[in-house]
Amino acid sequence: MGLEAVMPERLRGGRPWGPIRADSAEARQLAEFLREQVDFSGRTLAQLAEQIHVSKSQISVGLAGKVPEPAFVTALIHATIPEPRLRKQRLDRARELLEAAAHPSPANPGPPAASEVELAGLRAQQVETYDRLTHSLEAQNRLHEAAGNSAKLVMVLLSMINRLERRITDLTGERDQLRAAHVDPDALHHTQQQLARAHEQEQRAQWELSRAQEKQRQAEALAATVQAQITQLTDELDRLRTTTGADATENTPAPATTPASTTTDPVGDDFDQALTRITAVNDHGDQLLHGISADLHQEPGEDHDAEFWWVVQNNPPDNPLAIPDTTDNLKAKQEAAEAAGTAGDYRRAVKLYTDLVTAYTHRNGPEHPDTLITRNNLAHWQGEAGDPAGARDALTGLLPAMARVLGPEHPHTLTTGHYLARWRGEAGDPAGAHAALTGLLPDMVRVLGPEHPDTLTARNNLADWHGRTGDPAGAYTAFTRFLPDMVRVLGPEHPDTLTTRNNLAHWQGEAGDPAGAHAALTRLLPDMVRVLGPEHPDTLTTRNNLAHWKKQARGASRVRPRAPLPHAAGIPPMPVSAPLTQGAPLQAPED
Repeated sequence: MGLEAVMPERLRGGRPWGPIRADSAEARQLAEFLREQVDFSGRTLAQLAEQIHVSKSQISVGLAGKVPEPAFVTALIHATIPEPRLRKQRLDRARELLEAAAHPSPANPGPPAASEVELAGLRAQQVETYDRLTHSLEAQNRLHEAAGNSAKLVMVLLSMINRLERRITDLTGERDQLRAAHVDPDALHHTQQQLARAHEQEQRAQWELSRAQEKQRQAEALAATVQAQITQLTDELDRLRTTTGADATENTPAPATTPASTTTDPVGDDFDQALTRITAVNDHGDQLLHGISADLHQEPGEDHDAEFWWVVQNNPPDNPLAIPDTTDNLKAKQEAAEAAGTAGDYRRAVKLYTDLVTAYTHRNGPEHPDTLITRNNLAHWQGEAGDPAGARDALTGLLPAMARVLGPEHPHTLTTGHYLARWRGEAGDPAGAHAALTGLLPDMVRVLGPEHPDTLTARNNLADWHGRTGDPAGAYTAFTRFLPDMVRVLGPEHPDTLTTRNNLAHWQGEAGDPAGAHAALTRLLPDMVRVLGPEHPDTLTTRNNLAHWKKQARGASRVRPRAPLPHAAGIPPMPVSAPLTQGAPLQAPED
């Protein structure tokens, strides 16, 4: 008999059997019939051993060609054929074959014994199956560990979120009391910083919770699939060992046992440290699951690897934004967000920037410069969308992180401070905005230079907040000193220079000189029409203000000018700057 006659056969389900070592053709025919019944049932040898109360080694001997006892044949047929009528037919046939095997015909000798080459081929397949089984058991252990770690993280994060929610409630009450008291601006500012930080930590904890829950689900799904493969490989090894009748579990690796698993805001620091550790555990879980998934379907052309292809393909990501974002994709999303804000669609800009913050946080971490810059821009558009208090709170929490990561005098840090001053004033604290810009301006002059556009903008806005705190004469004086610099640096007809002239006239009138305001606006209006056009919103505002101060100068009844934009002082102060952009990776300034 040739080599192919005794090589393992692929029967039902593609699982192989070892060669039959029968002493007669009748014994071989019986073994083949009994194997067919096992394949028909779909049960593994381990399941059958438990059902008929014999060991797997005894089943292996009974299916390898040795003539079994009648009780074994009867029990095997009963276990594999549940339908009574078919069971009776198969049992009758099995008894006929058993009788023939017990009394073989002398004229019908059995097949020759397998050669050494044939047995070596069988042994090689046993070793390959054993290796796959060992690999699967190791993967299962790692998956159980990952699922256990994620389950622990879920419990920790649920507790943390509960504590953060209580902290937010307490800090909100404390902030409201300090606002009502109007006695301690520094304490109010400190509490607002703590509150913004707690909100940020609560959002980060919710994000890590969703990651942990998804990691647990993925690990459990992979572990269940690996268990199915382990069951199949164990049965395959049992079938291949039927030649010798050895107990298939004697050398099968057993699963390993899973191992048990100076500051002004110390509470916030504790939460940050805990969240950093949690992020590290979640990141480790990501790497582990990715490695196991990639390993399991490394060669999808082979049956045992292809079974895992669906696990990787069908697992949803932690979050829709967890789909890998390329640099080009993120840049395109950022351009779309900025275009929406520039076009006046502030709500869409907020939504797009919210998505970008999540993407950058997941991709680079919460304190990567790109993440911080995106948070800055989100807060800017949040304020433009009508939520100045939300923008203020977000920037209050962001500014310390910008100073820590980039440095307190990095241009981006200075810009964030400028944004914070603006939205602090817009949220109802003009004195706080004035104080913040007063402290910020010297740093901008030193770092950026006195004629840098952002420095000029800060001087314009500082003068405006000076007036809005109740000192119109001081605002008029500041704008009078500021205007020549604008003319020298930008030119007399630059739109920002025209804005400064409008605001100078506004505060001149508010300081008690309506005739002077009227005269200044009379000179300004033709320039506004020529440069901006007659229908431009700033031109219309200037025209309206001119009518107002003309009536004031004549002593007519007061007619308030049309509210131009967020600021009441004629045309609003110039925007801080274009939202920050990301180019080459940002570096913190050297000491």
